Amino acid sequence: MPLPGNDTGPAVLHFPRRTILPAGEASDYLGIRPRHLRAMRLLRCGPKTITINRETLYTEEDLRSFRQGLLNMVGVTENGGFYRELKPGERTAATEGDPLIVLLSRHIIRRRATLVGLWSMMALGIGIDLILF
Repeated sequence: MPLPGNDTGPAVLHFPRRTILPAGEASDYLGIRPRHLRAMRLLRCGPKTITINRETLYTEEDLRSFRQGLLNMVGVTENGGFYRELKPGERTAATEGDPLIVLLSRHIIRRRATLVGLWSMMALGIGIDLILF
């Protein structure tokens, strides 16, 4: 909604009780590199996104459920075990991210890229076959 008295001004959005994170903060939240998050978004295998003014945003609930889905995929639990999420104050410069989530995100990216590549080769082959015959 535009600001009162300013019809051409910036829009102000309010999401009650929902934390909205930009892509950089979302990658920090997940513990992966921003390029992995971008690759998952382009391959449509990552968390749900919200696009506002051509900026990609993520809700904390979607990031949390995506992270939990990755962990459930390999049968790991965060609570009650050795594996736990680091708090923002616990991160150090040497910590590049969560190694398990990084491995799982790379696996998802490779699997989806392989699938897209195989389908595109098949479509190209069918197209060439239709043109030649």
